Amino acid sequence: MKTAFHVLALLAACVCLHAESPAPSTPAPKAEHGQETELNDKMDEMRGAFKKLRSQIANPDANASSLQLVARLRTATEASIPLVPEKTQLIPEADREKFVAAYMAKMKDFLAEVQKLEIALQAGKNDEAATILARLGTMQKEGHREFRPAKKD
Repeated sequence: MKTAFHVLALLAACVCLHAESPAPSTPAPKAEHGQETELNDKMDEMRGAFKKLRSQIANPDANASSLQLVARLRTATEASIPLVPEKTQLIPEADREKFVAAYMAKMKDFLAEVQKLEIALQAGKNDEAATILARLGTMQKEGHREFRPAKKD
């Protein structure tokens, strides 16, 4: 009985201490990678369209849907071109302008491939469209490696 009383008293003390501990005055900082930015929002739109496209690109019966996804991909890509990647802040100031120019050039190259994808789908050339989509996937990976900050574990 005495032990149960001590355990109960100890639990009550813990609850009281926890209730009295001050709340953090500032929220925990966000991870450097993946912060909510306009560019991240556009990239999320691109990622969603890209993922759906991969699953249906070979199916000519899905071309109408695929063209809608390509339109979403194109719109998000166009909106991403003038935006500045978050990694820019990690680049020495003297190199930032060159870094942003390289990002914009890569995004314009990506957009040109998206336009080729659209043309191939409009022509019903799904094999060619699948090849272009694979090339876009490679461009995406290379661009993320070059222009996104490294993920922190």
